[in-house]
Amino acid sequence: MQDFMFKLYNKSMQRVSNHLFRGIKSTPPIQSKPNADTVLYCALNQPNYRAYILAVKSFLRFFPDIAVVVQDDGSLKQKAIDEISDHLPGISIFTIDEMFEGIKVNASEELMELLPGREAYFKHVPIRILYVKYFNVVLRILKRKKVIIIDSDLLFLRRPDEIIDWITKPYQYDFFGDGYNAEADRYRKLGFSFENLDIANFSSGTIGVGGEFSQDEITDILRRIKAQDPELFTKWEIEQALWAIILSKRLNPINLDRLREIYIGSGWRSYKELREKAVIAHFAGAIRFKNFRYQRLAREIITHLKSGPR
Repeated sequence: MQDFMFKLYNKSMQRVSNHLFRGIKSTPPIQSKPNADTVLYCALNQPNYRAYILAVKSFLRFFPDIAVVVQDDGSLKQKAIDEISDHLPGISIFTIDEMFEGIKVNASEELMELLPGREAYFKHVPIRILYVKYFNVVLRILKRKKVIIIDSDLLFLRRPDEIIDWITKPYQYDFFGDGYNAEADRYRKLGFSFENLDIANFSSGTIGVGGEFSQDEITDILRRIKAQDPELFTKWEIEQALWAIILSKRLNPINLDRLREIYIGSGWRSYKELREKAVIAHFAGAIRFKNFRYQRLAREIITHLKSGPR
C-alpha cells in the first residue's frame, strides 16, 4: 500500500514539475557558446522544461564554453520554447520536423528502411526515445563534434572536472555511467558482445561520445534485432542498449562511476550522500521526488545561481 501511494504521489509531482521548479525563472540567463566543438544535448518534453533549464544552468555555471542543443520531442509549447531561449541565450532548439527531415537526409537508403516509422514514434515511447536520444544524435548532431547527452532530470552539484577535461582536450574516448538494463540477456542471445562495458550496468543518462559512427554498423545492429527479436524495439531499454552495443566496441570507454566514490548519484541515495559526495545527481522517473531530495538540491542551486558568478 505504501509503495502504491508513493507511485501516485510521484506521478502527481511529475505532472506539476514545471510549477515545482518555477524558482529557476528568477535566475539570470547564462550564455553558451554556439560555435563550440562540443555540444551539450538533451531531448526534451513539455512537462520537464523548467527542470531542464535548471539542469543546464547547473552545468553552465561551471563551464559555459559549450554549444547547447535541445531536441523537442513534439510536445514543447511556444511559451516553453521562449522561456528556454530567454534563460539560455545561444541555445539551438530543433523541432520534430527538423529531426525527421535531417535523419532522412543523412541516413542511407538501407538504414532508412530499417528505422521505425513516424507513426511508431508517436505510438511507442521507447521508439520516441530511440529517435530523440540515439538516431538524432548519430545521424544529425554528431558531425565532427563531441556530444554530451544528458537527461533533463539531473543536477550538476559540483564542478565535473573529468567531463570538462574531456571537453577541452582532443577526443580520445567515450564516457558513461552505471545503470541497468532488464533486457540485457536478450541482447546477449542475439550475439552482441560487450568486451569493454557491461550492458547490464550501463546508463545513457549522462554519456559523452565523439568520433565517427558507421551507418553500416548501425544498419547491421538494427537488422539483427528486427529479424530475431523485434519486440525489443518497444522495450524501454532499446536506446540505452544501442549505445551500449556501439560503445562496447570502442577502445577504453570510461565509466564515470569508477572515477570516484559517487560520480553520478541516483535518487536512491540520501540527500546527505548526494550533497557531500556526488558530482551529478540523477533523479530517474520512478523515484524522482522521493523524500524531497530533488527539490532541496534544486533550491540550493537556484540560490547559487541567483548570486551570480563568483
